[in-house]
Amino acid sequence: MLEKIEKNINNYKRKFDHRTWGILAYVMFGIALLYGMQMANMFKRQKQIVQDNYNKSMYELVNYVKNVEVLISKARITTTPVESSKTYADIWRQSNLAKENLASLPVDQNAMSNTSKFLAQVSDYSYSLMKQTISGDKVTDEQYKMLEEINNKSDEVASVLNDIYDDLNNGKVKWNEVENYGDKKLKEQEKEEGVLSNISKISKTFTDYEGLIYDGAFSNHITEVKPVMIENEKEVTVEEARKKAEEVLKNTKDDVQIEYIKEKGESKGNLDLYLFEAKYKNREETIDLEITKKGGLLSLFITDRDVKNKKKTEKECEEIGKEYLKKIGIENVKATYYLEIENMITINYAMVQDNITLYPDLIKVKIAMDDGEVCSVETTGYIFNHKERTDIKPEITIEEARNVLNKNIKVSEESVAIIPNESKKEVLTYEFKGRINDKDFIIYVNAKTGEEEQVLLIINTPGGTLTM
Repeated sequence: MLEKIEKNINNYKRKFDHRTWGILAYVMFGIALLYGMQMANMFKRQKQIVQDNYNKSMYELVNYVKNVEVLISKARITTTPVESSKTYADIWRQSNLAKENLASLPVDQNAMSNTSKFLAQVSDYSYSLMKQTISGDKVTDEQYKMLEEINNKSDEVASVLNDIYDDLNNGKVKWNEVENYGDKKLKEQEKEEGVLSNISKISKTFTDYEGLIYDGAFSNHITEVKPVMIENEKEVTVEEARKKAEEVLKNTKDDVQIEYIKEKGESKGNLDLYLFEAKYKNREETIDLEITKKGGLLSLFITDRDVKNKKKTEKECEEIGKEYLKKIGIENVKATYYLEIENMITINYAMVQDNITLYPDLIKVKIAMDDGEVCSVETTGYIFNHKERTDIKPEITIEEARNVLNKNIKVSEESVAIIPNESKKEVLTYEFKGRINDKDFIIYVNAKTGEEEQVLLIINTPGGTLTM
């Protein structure tokens, strides 16, 4: 039996001589080569699709930025409220579209992120001007001057982006090189940060629409005084400020890991600051931080990221923000109003003393609604205005204040609050929220004289509450 099996094996070997094996190997090689060519073509087609999408986004980005530049030029010579508000609405829309196209490109770092930040600030500023002109208020000389600066900056950005686009089309640079190339080109334009700095002062740096309640009606006065909270504080060292920056970032989320925190310099003005840049591990975006030289308090930290879905409610985010502020040493706050955009919510918190809401002591916290990460915080109002108030006992009763209101208004909420007036002085008021003729209002009645101090029309939008 074994001899028969061995004989069959030998016969089988004789049939498959070396030539047969060679042919078989050649056929297998041909099949592998054809498969490889097919896969290479598929990869090439997919790569071309990706590059076509990049090219489309780049083309649209350049055009949107150019449109912003043209519209700002138009806004500088437009005087009628209707035409002005339409123009500012267009600037707002075009700058947002430009930012969306920039976000879809493989240019996620450093100078390019500064360009994204600039577009966001242009969007915020134009939105506030749109609201201002809708309400019938004229654009001031200072605002026209700012528009001129923004226009010049838009011209620079448009020029650089157009150069990059031309170089891509001419084959001087490829998409896998464009990230570093774009950073190098744009960094040359970002060396002077005057415009960005000035816009930050007006548009409050992140998602701070002037129409957000107590960010529009009263925010103009918040930083026009000396920072009373830190007036008598000692100056901290750079290293102490760095430790504060580390504390600020470590509390943003439970599992956050910091890759680095490096000093960027100092800023002098009404508020002297240490400037830092930081980055989380396994994240592309960078973080800007500002820590006060006196007292070593957080003034600002800001970062941005895409939030694709919404899992946290407004109420949950409100508690997250309040808990975060407590961890970095700010307690006794009350959430007032909010603005929600692209699954990010910016909540305004005001300090509270003896059940009185202190609206000048404003803190803003921006939270991602997917996982509750604290992404940005600004405490400027708090630093400039917070102190222990005295003489805050009303001299008229709430019933007397209520009698000042229009008889037809249906009051839904009432409380005591401090607000700043046009003379930059704080006023103790009764705050009444109510409704008349299907419109919502907030009325502030002076708690000492019984006179109306401020009347605000409330506009409820899907993203939050605005005022006029």
